[in-house]
Amino acid sequence: MEERGEKTDRIVEKLLEESTLTLKQLKALLLYSDNIERKIVKGGYVELDGRKISKGAFFRTLSQAKKNVRKSVITLIIMAYMGLMDANQFSTIMQLTDIMMQIKEEEEDLSNALVEKLKAIVELRKRVK
Repeated sequence: MEERGEKTDRIVEKLLEESTLTLKQLKALLLYSDNIERKIVKGGYVELDGRKISKGAFFRTLSQAKKNVRKSVITLIIMAYMGLMDANQFSTIMQLTDIMMQIKEEEEDLSNALVEKLKAIVELRKRVK
């Protein structure tokens, strides 16, 4: 995946597999975010990944992406409110995000390890028998 002019980002690819976003939705969010002050629609089309897509299709994809992000954030808030996630888990997620930013170009094994760690962090607490 080309992310903001960079090479393939294995971490993003792995995380997208577990995400509510599609690759196309993520790319739409990135394009929109990177060009918030500029006009991205030219002649009724938006250029995304070197292809022209209709303005309507782009904004539909962008809207779906924003909706998925909003639902994910609200899900996390519900989890915290109901006591299914605590401040330590949120803190660990933020720490992992910082680490991921530092090691973007590392080996695939490291990417896989990070994804597994993230899964373990957000796993619901086990019931005591």
